[in-house]
Amino acid sequence: MISLFKKWRSKKRFSYLAAWIVFTIYAVPVVHAAPYHLGQGYPLPFYGLGAGGYLSVQGSAQHGEGDTLSVQDISLFLHKDITPDWHFFTEIELGTPIQFVDGSHSTRKSDLDVERFYVDHNLSARTTLRLGKFLTPVGRWNQIHADPLVWTVSRPLTTSTAFAKNASGAEIYGTWPFAESSIDYQLYLDDSEHLDPSEGHELVYTNPQLLPNPPNAFDQGIGGRLLYRTFNDDLQIGLSIGHYAMKDQPGYKNLVGTDVFYTYKRMELQGEAVYRQDAGDARRKEWGGYLQMVVPIVGDFYGVVSHERYKAEIFNRPVNSDVLDITYRPIPPFSIKIEHRHSSGEVLLAPSGWFVSMALLF
Repeated sequence: MISLFKKWRSKKRFSYLAAWIVFTIYAVPVVHAAPYHLGQGYPLPFYGLGAGGYLSVQGSAQHGEGDTLSVQDISLFLHKDITPDWHFFTEIELGTPIQFVDGSHSTRKSDLDVERFYVDHNLSARTTLRLGKFLTPVGRWNQIHADPLVWTVSRPLTTSTAFAKNASGAEIYGTWPFAESSIDYQLYLDDSEHLDPSEGHELVYTNPQLLPNPPNAFDQGIGGRLLYRTFNDDLQIGLSIGHYAMKDQPGYKNLVGTDVFYTYKRMELQGEAVYRQDAGDARRKEWGGYLQMVVPIVGDFYGVVSHERYKAEIFNRPVNSDVLDITYRPIPPFSIKIEHRHSSGEVLLAPSGWFVSMALLF
């Protein structure tokens, strides 16, 4: 009887989210009526600033953990063209402002963070200098990680655990034409230890049961990424490298990664792989990769299937995760996702379970 009550209570919590989702399906077409276009931001009436952002609501029922329902992210974008050659951008994020775990609400995980804060200066038509705090240019996912822009609820370990998600310092980026194609380049120099000493609130592993679980933040580092784009950007192949030290982790680390993206009509195939090794100890290494396919089902519904194999430095064996999603995306800035993940091996890295999210880019 008690177990039946728990199941009923869990279903009741998720029914609230389901009701919100159904309401939003009908509300979204009204919200993006002219002259405002959903996902394009909005010009503010002062200081020449433009505003945008995104909202994400997520629920999960993972093996070995309590059922959760949370407002996962509320992010605000502010940007301004200071001059034709100088541009400003910042992202201020309120993470998990409220969370329900097995029916009890909490705000203890709430965290206000400046996710990005930088100025860009156009040095030439093909070269831009960026100064401040920005997303680390490793792979594809980390630079488009906002929930409305990705296809799955859960994030692959490959895209987040072997390196810090943010860097603080300087970056040079741009594009070179190459025959009928092009090559994007990004080179960065990080000194988060001195420029952003407060960084480190987010942990490497999302599962709090994992120990050690150091901050996901750089001390210092250097790296870069090349991206080859061809066939009108339908095919993109990337290569990333890095040499860096991370907070509360010994020594410097060397990283190499690769990523691929291919789209045909409404289908997508993408994947990433990383390999990291301690510069002073070849036995300390971490590696992994994932492959994901998106296929249209009917109308605005898509099927998403992915497989990841990841070996963390703290474990002797890898985790294997298979993910199946049904994603509803009537317009690019809005999505609803229902996901099941099945894991084997070191399942503490990515527990099996069910996930659901609703995300809106505004």
